Amino acid sequence: MNTGTPLVSVVIPAYNAEKTLAQTLRSILAQTYQQLEILVVDDGSRDGTFELAKEYGLSDPRIRVLRQENGGVARARNHGVREARGSYVAPIDADDLWHPRKIELQVQAIGTLPMGLGVAYNWYAAIDGNDVIFGHSRPVLHEGDVFEAMVRENFIGNGSTPLMPRAEVLACGGYDAGLRDQGAEGCEDLKLYLALAARLPFALVPDFLTGYRFTAGNMSSNATRMLKSHALVMADIKRRHPALADTATLAEFDTARWYFKKAFSGGDYGQARKLVPILVREFPSMLAVRAVRDLWRSAKRQRRRLLKRLSGKSPVSPKGAAPIDVALPVSGTSFYGLIAAAPARQNGSFTEPRADRL
Repeated sequence: MNTGTPLVSVVIPAYNAEKTLAQTLRSILAQTYQQLEILVVDDGSRDGTFELAKEYGLSDPRIRVLRQENGGVARARNHGVREARGSYVAPIDADDLWHPRKIELQVQAIGTLPMGLGVAYNWYAAIDGNDVIFGHSRPVLHEGDVFEAMVRENFIGNGSTPLMPRAEVLACGGYDAGLRDQGAEGCEDLKLYLALAARLPFALVPDFLTGYRFTAGNMSSNATRMLKSHALVMADIKRRHPALADTATLAEFDTARWYFKKAFSGGDYGQARKLVPILVREFPSMLAVRAVRDLWRSAKRQRRRLLKRLSGKSPVSPKGAAPIDVALPVSGTSFYGLIAAAPARQNGSFTEPRADRL
């Protein structure tokens, strides 16, 4: 497949997104890669989302606005993918941001794959409602056949990052809207990534090119629903790939534990209390093993700090740590500052939106 300058269809599911959609559109319109069509799928919004999107469409012919009855993010994404004209699709939620070179670098990465066909991803910076960074994804280095790694963890981590071949997304059935119908909305992106990983190689752009927004009340903050969604996806993996059953169970445990730690550290003790019986009931032996492992690791860290103080030298990196030649996002700084500071972003033209356009 020729990946020189393929048309890339950006799909934006938008439900009551009037407050954030303008910023998202600006980050897309600032892309250095120009071969884009931009599909805003209004998912039955009751605010000014549709009108705002239409206004932006008047100023850029690449923008098309679609409308549907409220059916959830998976159905909205699927609608956009079906209507897309590009050979590749790039979804982004209506409150997330992209670095200006995100699509350009991903197209280049896919061009290095056999036959120029596959999925490209990058790392993300976690941002709050004011675009301020408060964390980031683990800079994993998975490439090629990533299926087992994807079972182990959703290392992409969100629905606003991958660049995917449209025909393959359709061949996999798109996003599973049935999870929402079961009260388990949340892991539709993971299920699709697993289906794609079983068919295609993945390529990594090793930089933090997605600003993934966490706000109170968003889907990723509802731990019990996300865990139910994840369990259904992992149950399907266990049926289809019994050799990976233990890996899938470990992934379920780590996901539940991550949500517990996130709730507890964020002061959401009500949600943390709901997660404790799930962990104890579903994963008692894993809890015990992990507790011992954490104690051992804590002791090793304390030993390294003590040796550093005694010797005055920096401690040796833990065994297996993979150094990366990319500056990590700094908590407390703006995502726009990350764009301006990173060497890989010298050619970007993304500027912070004016208040009068938000």
